[in-house]
Amino acid sequence: MEVRELTIMVGTDQIEAMTRFYGPTLGLERVAKFRDPVFEAAGGFIRLLDHSDISGPTLEPARMQINLFVDDVSSEFRRVVSADPDVRIHRRPERESWGGEVATLLDPDGNFVQLLELVADE
Repeated sequence: MEVRELTIMVGTDQIEAMTRFYGPTLGLERVAKFRDPVFEAAGGFIRLLDHSDISGPTLEPARMQINLFVDDVSSEFRRVVSADPDVRIHRRPERESWGGEVATLLDPDGNFVQLLELVADE
């Protein structure tokens, strides 16, 4: 199999709030060529889909996690919280036993969006 593109589709009944979260709050760039809100992340895409069969918050927020690998979790976390003081925080930045750092936010539907920083090679 040769995969040409990776897109994660996130269905929602609150497209405006989700668009603000993934755009201005997280700072992901919106891709203009798509009708739906689509945001580029490391060569892949997060596509928000206004879906009539979906309503309310996610029932299992840990089932699907969007992991955004960044150079400095603490700085990105502060920037996101400054961009939207109402952003919901599931877990503040913490150092993991494997040496990296992780922070977990909740998008407006309650999905986990994690900021991750890998261990620097020594």
